[in-house]
Amino acid sequence: MMTAPVQTPRTVKRPLWVWPIAASAVPAAGVLGLGSEVLERQPITPDIGAMAWLHAHTGAGLQLFGHVMNAVGGPWVTTPLFILLPLLLGFRRRWHLALFAGVGLWLAEATQWLLKLAYGRPRPDLWPSDVYVSGLSFPSGHATAAAALAAVLIVLAWRSRWRWVVLGAGVVYAALMGLSRVVLGVHYPTDVLAGALTGLTCVMATLAVLLFLRRV
Repeated sequence: MMTAPVQTPRTVKRPLWVWPIAASAVPAAGVLGLGSEVLERQPITPDIGAMAWLHAHTGAGLQLFGHVMNAVGGPWVTTPLFILLPLLLGFRRRWHLALFAGVGLWLAEATQWLLKLAYGRPRPDLWPSDVYVSGLSFPSGHATAAAALAAVLIVLAWRSRWRWVVLGAGVVYAALMGLSRVVLGVHYPTDVLAGALTGLTCVMATLAVLLFLRRV
């Protein structure tokens, strides 16, 4: 009597674009959750408490750090960088990666601007700041740009031996940028968190779409 061969179950491979979809949906939900609090037009107690504590413990060194990060993360630095990075990838004939970097970075910039208009949150005025800022507060543009740049560089380096170095450096850079905005008193902590989540959402959503279209 012959026995039927044992069939091993097939492993179903998920499409590559599924993972960045999940990685964009979670931070997007976070932005919407924070935004719902902002729309209530009431002071968010953890925001005020965190800013007051940090301001009380801010010395000259931390203030200088805030000014340096303000310059590094400003549009006079990020705008040329957001243009040059895709151009550099294109110059190396990495067209798909250039498309990913360009769309991801500029989508993040456009999204944070639209969110500012949608939520209309004024900037904090808990103490006088010696940094000139204009516009609305939620989400932080500096934090959005830093998170978007970090996410793009992490994706670009992910298949190389430098991925963990870039991952660590990117996370530290984005976190320090966010901290600097609160140190200077120009953003609430929830602005910074929403900015980081916005940047991550836009880059991961771009990656998911391009993978779906098989462009990356």
